[in-house]
Amino acid sequence: MVSVLRLLGTGASGAILMALADGPLRTKSLTAQVPGYTPRTVYRYVDRLVEIGAIEREVARSVPSKVIHRLTDPCGVELCQLVSAYANASLDQVISGGIGINSWRSLAMLADLWESGMFEELNAAPCTATELAHAGHGLSFHQVTRRINLLVIGRLICELEDEGRRRRYQLTEQARRGVALIAGLGRWREQHVVPQGEPGLTVTETAEMVRAVLPLVLLPDDAGKCFEFAISPALQNDGKALVLWAEVEADGSIFGCSDTEVDPDGWGRGQVKAWIDMLLLGTSGGFRAGGDCGPQIQSGLRELQAALWSRPALERPLGPVVR
Repeated sequence: MVSVLRLLGTGASGAILMALADGPLRTKSLTAQVPGYTPRTVYRYVDRLVEIGAIEREVARSVPSKVIHRLTDPCGVELCQLVSAYANASLDQVISGGIGINSWRSLAMLADLWESGMFEELNAAPCTATELAHAGHGLSFHQVTRRINLLVIGRLICELEDEGRRRRYQLTEQARRGVALIAGLGRWREQHVVPQGEPGLTVTETAEMVRAVLPLVLLPDDAGKCFEFAISPALQNDGKALVLWAEVEADGSIFGCSDTEVDPDGWGRGQVKAWIDMLLLGTSGGFRAGGDCGPQIQSGLRELQAALWSRPALERPLGPVVR
C-alpha cells in the first residue's frame, strides 16, 4: 500500500491515470495531457504503472508504429477512480485545471509519515521533535527534524500554539483526510494484489485509520459519551480483535483514548474489510453497532465518510487533546 502511495506522490503517476480516465491515448497525446512533466518522466512512470498492472500498452502495426496506452480493467480503472475521487476532494487544483505537482508530492510525504511511525505517534498525542526521535522507528534526531520541516511545509503537521518553549506538533486535517486514500488503496490492494482472502491492510493499520479520522466528525449531542470500537482480523485464527476507545468532548469532537473501565455508551464492531467499507462507502453489511448510542455511531460514520470524500469549505482546527 505504501509503495503505491509513494508511486502516486513521487512522479507523474496520478496525472497519467487521470489523463487516461476518458479512454486510451497514444504516447504523444498522453504526454501532452500530463503538463509539468517531461516526456521522459511520463515514459518512466508509465513503465511503473504497467509493472503494477494498472496500465497496458498496445503497439499498433503501422508506419511509423503507434503505441496506445489504456487503463486495465478492472485493476487500473478502479485505481484511477480512487485517485480521481481523492484528488477532487482533497488535493489543490491549479487555476488552469488539474492537480498541481506539489499536491501530488504531498502523497509521498504522507507515505513517509505513515511508514516511519510518526503518524502513529502524532495520532496518539501531540509530540515534540525529541519525543518523535525516541519513538523507536530508527530515525535520528536530525532526520526527524528535517522531516518535520518538510511535513509542516506540506501541511500534514502543524505546530501547536501557546505551548511555551517546547515546540509540539500535531496532525492536520489534511493528514487525517489522507486516510481516505490509504483505506482506498488497502481495498484496491485486497482486490488486485494480495492472495484471495488476505486483507489489504492489517488490523493495526485499520485501527490507526479509525483513530485518525474520528476527530473529523462532530457529535455535539453526545458530549461525555464513551464508545468502544473493535476491529477483527479477516480470519479468526489471525489473532484477537483490536479494541479502540473514544470519547466525545464538550464541543462534540471525538478523540481516541486509552483503555477505560467505564462501560461504553455505544459500540461498533467489524472485520478489517467492514471498517474499510464504512470509510469508503459509509455502509457495510459486515459492520455492527449497538448500545444506547448505536444509531449515533452508524450516523456518525456515514457523516465521516461524506466528510472524507467531499471538499471541505474551511479546514477546522483540531486539538490539542492529550491522552
